[in-house]
Amino acid sequence: MNKLEEKEYISKKIITISIISIFITGFIIRLFYFPHGVPLSLDGISYFSYAVDLSQSGKFPVNYDLVNNGWPTFFSSFFYFLKFENFLDYMNTQRVISMMLSCITIIPLYVLTRKFFSPILGLIAISLFIFEPRVISNSLYGITEPLYVLLGVICLALFFSGKKWIYVSFVVLGLISIVRYEGLIFLIPLSIMYFVKFRKENRKIFRYVLCVGILALVILPMATIRVETMGTDGFVSHYIATDQGSVLTVINEKVVQGLPDDDEFPGEEGTNRLPEFIGVGISKIIVNLGLIHIPVYVFFIPIAIFFILKNQKFKKLNYTHATLILVFIFGLLPILYAHGRLISDLRYYLILYPIIILISMYGIEKFQNKIELKKIIVPLLISIIVLSVGFMEYSKSNMQLERESFEITKKAVLMSNTLNGDSLHGSYITTAGIVQDWPELKKPIDVKKSKISTEGYGNLREFIIKNEENGLDYLVVDDIGNGPKYIQEIFNNEKLYPYLEKVFDSKESGYNYHVKIFKINYGMIENGG
Repeated sequence: MNKLEEKEYISKKIITISIISIFITGFIIRLFYFPHGVPLSLDGISYFSYAVDLSQSGKFPVNYDLVNNGWPTFFSSFFYFLKFENFLDYMNTQRVISMMLSCITIIPLYVLTRKFFSPILGLIAISLFIFEPRVISNSLYGITEPLYVLLGVICLALFFSGKKWIYVSFVVLGLISIVRYEGLIFLIPLSIMYFVKFRKENRKIFRYVLCVGILALVILPMATIRVETMGTDGFVSHYIATDQGSVLTVINEKVVQGLPDDDEFPGEEGTNRLPEFIGVGISKIIVNLGLIHIPVYVFFIPIAIFFILKNQKFKKLNYTHATLILVFIFGLLPILYAHGRLISDLRYYLILYPIIILISMYGIEKFQNKIELKKIIVPLLISIIVLSVGFMEYSKSNMQLERESFEITKKAVLMSNTLNGDSLHGSYITTAGIVQDWPELKKPIDVKKSKISTEGYGNLREFIIKNEENGLDYLVVDDIGNGPKYIQEIFNNEKLYPYLEKVFDSKESGYNYHVKIFKINYGMIENGG
């Protein structure tokens, strides 16, 4: 080995050690914020119950309306080999797998970044991702995004890796679509850029048909399974079918025609709400794109934009730049749709984080000519970690409160299958219902517990009377103060409601989280009590 080869070997060794160190640090931070003793909730519990059912029965469940079943299908294979007695061990496994996938993403992200920038910038790029607070938090929920983002980065890295690898990128695109159906939209920008790149080749049509054929072969088995178990393929059906949940149906009937009039799309029946729909979506995107730059990207993005505009970096668009821009634009469309439907969650932006990181690198790259990054790389990485941890500390949940909420909710669901969905306990109603018969996993999970929203009612009597037929027989209220005023009033002035019998007070059982559970006496209500 000559000196040049030795230098290159040492350099690669340092880079490898650096990547491993960043990976380990990122995973340790996730372990530090791991919600010990707190079960999954909301979307996480839906994926959990599906995976348990699949692993125990050995066949795809038929009692779930879960079109994004790629993620639970993936980790159900781990459940199959595990024999835990405590349900939390299974949930923690789901979380750990999610955390690992989130950290593993830095490997294809480094490969992707190196197609544009130096190794040092590649290390900065993967640090921006793995230490991003929202990425960290999301990896603890046990939901789809870590796998979705990982596959998205792999797909882009493969797409830029040469002619043969493009076929593999379409395989990955199929997997992306199985994890989240909106991933199928990325077929459009990748198809456009395919024809741009191979516009001078004679066999481009044949190769493209082959790519699409490969994509179809990947998603067809899952589409068939979904039709057999859920009655819908979960791909095309979610975009163009005539059911009320399809994208085109919602836009046409609810938004354009204004039918029906509901809370999601307020306004007079028959009114074209498309301008408002788009306006709400765009305004929220602008605000949220600003929010996701805090705290990690707050310095890098403005610098990058400044230098891009100053130097007109994208004046002459090349193939890779144009691809990234198109992917980013089409990645915003599902977000626009969600925001237009008044659904706001920053996790929808996670799939765009890799591109945001690459944009950030253009700003940092300019400093390479003025500052030797090797000298400041360690302080810079430490700064990124400090910012990230500081933000996590600021926004972290009260774990003790979460644990007590779950324990109290378990008591509540033993009393009733149907509860009001206010306050902290509402997040764990479904979870508490699922784990009642644990640890035995001898039958498919049947979730019967439900929660009823208290929004849209004028007073407590109206809420109770209208939901008697829905099985509402208990009310759960707490001292946090969520929900409408008439719910909060129960907690503060329980004596004003003789038709409510208090059957549980958490303070009397030694909990810090103060919750009261009341049994509804419908007889007294009917008699004017």
